[in-house]
Amino acid sequence: MKTLIIGGGIAGSALALALHKAGLASEVAEARPDVEDSGGAFLTLAPNGVNALRTLGLGDVPAAAGGFELSGIDFRNSRGRRIGELPGEADQERYGARGVVLRRARLQAALAERARAAGVPYTFDARLERLVEHTDGVRAVFAGGRAVDADIVIGADGVWSTVRRLTWPDAPTPAYTGIVDCGGWTAMPLPDTARQQMIFGRRAFFGYSAHGGLVYWFTNVPHRREPRRGELDRLDQARWMADIRALHDGDPDPVPAILAAAESSLGAWPIYDLRSLATWHTSRICLIGDAAHATSPSSGQGASLAVEDAAVLARCLRDRASAVAAFDDFVARRRDRAEAIVRMGRRIGDRKVTSAAGSVFRDLMLPTFLRMGARAGQEQYRYRVDWDDADAVVDGGRP
Repeated sequence: MKTLIIGGGIAGSALALALHKAGLASEVAEARPDVEDSGGAFLTLAPNGVNALRTLGLGDVPAAAGGFELSGIDFRNSRGRRIGELPGEADQERYGARGVVLRRARLQAALAERARAAGVPYTFDARLERLVEHTDGVRAVFAGGRAVDADIVIGADGVWSTVRRLTWPDAPTPAYTGIVDCGGWTAMPLPDTARQQMIFGRRAFFGYSAHGGLVYWFTNVPHRREPRRGELDRLDQARWMADIRALHDGDPDPVPAILAAAESSLGAWPIYDLRSLATWHTSRICLIGDAAHATSPSSGQGASLAVEDAAVLARCLRDRASAVAAFDDFVARRRDRAEAIVRMGRRIGDRKVTSAAGSVFRDLMLPTFLRMGARAGQEQYRYRVDWDDADAVVDGGRP
């Protein structure tokens, strides 16, 4: 069975590697001109995401991609007081892994390089224009007229998935969350942080980690109007950073100092999530990762869910008699978990855009909210994929 994967990012490359591990052939079509041209700043791979990579024999990838471990997250209010943690230090042993901060482009490149080294063919500048599903398979037609025939097609092409749009024209479109994310890394002599620091500032949410003389920082900027596509691609960085510094003026140390040292951000990205889809698959086309269940970065789970999806779908395709049976099994194992995390990310994002006038109430309620989030986080982080037992039930839910 030949699988055509649309999208060579984290989800697509992880799936190519998982299929290779399962003894199944695949080909990757990527719209960008190069695997290095991935954009973005950095991400946190949660413990469950690290464990999913280990399941695929890729446990060394985060370190090879320059990642560094953190033991969790501390949340602070606008006065710098610590008001919660996720997860707690006592939870580390049960997860079997720690979260890892790493640059998105490096992770994507590392996964793609592993897949190509394993013999998976990649085609770049491949912009999908048409999908024709028929009795014997699927024909994918790309810009310029190139056509590829495959037994099945997997849409791993992100929140603005072309596969989703072509296959289900009436499916929900991504919903803007009211937040623009921006960030980067800058040289600054802060001590290394054992835990990521998240601050509910007076006017915006800020997060940072320090490692090896670099500070990895981001801010979530409340922005009521949805930016037009491409509007934020060419920012006047001097003006943008001045606005960001003003937004965080009066927030606790070291937030103003980090922003004073940062000459620019790596970009600005409107944050979207995706309302629940009626279905993730047809008889020969299936969605994974953000194409199926895009979640706000506020959940801290986007990349981890993508790797989990890849491992589970490859195992289902290995073990089930037909593609449609594999897709049914995949959705049964993944949908409830993924959509619960999408909802949690949405709730966290809503609290990030709380007005300054509501910050007192927010600070009073956040510890309760974070305790609820910690319980949900325990279910998220302890999830494991059992590669060897097709019908195993694992800690944290069905694999």
